[in-house]
Amino acid sequence: MSETPKPSKVPGQGIPGLERRFIAASIRLTARFYSKDRITAMFREEAHQAIELAARLSLEDGQRPVAISRFFGVEADSCDWSVFMVLEHLVIANTAITALLPRLFSRRDPCVDFPLEDLKPLPTAGPEQIESLATLRERYTEVVDKLGNLHAGSRCPHPWFGNLSAAQWHALAAFHTSTHRRQIERILKAN
Repeated sequence: MSETPKPSKVPGQGIPGLERRFIAASIRLTARFYSKDRITAMFREEAHQAIELAARLSLEDGQRPVAISRFFGVEADSCDWSVFMVLEHLVIANTAITALLPRLFSRRDPCVDFPLEDLKPLPTAGPEQIESLATLRERYTEVVDKLGNLHAGSRCPHPWFGNLSAAQWHALAAFHTSTHRRQIERILKAN
C-alpha cells in the first residue's frame, strides 16, 4: 500500500508550476486591461471583506489553526493557518508591496531581497491584525493614488511570477488579497 505524499513545507513549493504560470499570465493581463483605480478598488474590497470576516471572531476562534484543502493560488504549507495568521500574512506581504511600488515607479534600486520565509505569520497572531490590515489598506491606497502611470518605471522579479512592473505588482496585491480572503472563508466553513 503506497503512502499519500505530504504537502511540501518549503515556501512556494506548494503551488504547481502550471498554476504559477497561469497566475503570472492573469496578473499581467489584469495589469494591462484594468485601470489602476479599478485594481485599487478590487484590493480595497477584498481587504474589507477579509477584515469583516475576521472581526466577527472571538480570540479563540480567530487563533485556532484549521486544516483546509489546498486550492488554486494557495501554498500547501499555508493550509493549516488560523484566520489571524492569514491576516498577518496579508499585512506582511502587502506592506512589502506598498514599499516596493514607489521604488519601481521612480526607478530607485527597486529590487530588494525579501525571503519567502519572512512572509510567514506567527501562530500567535491575534485580533490586532484586523486593525493592522485596515490601516494598511488605507496606506496602500494613498501610496498608489500618489503614483502616476504604474506601467512606467522599472521592474522587479517575483520569485514565482518573473519580472513585474509596478502595475503588475499592484495587480498581484489584489489577486493575493482575494486568494487569502477566500482562504479565510474556507477556514470559517471548516471550523
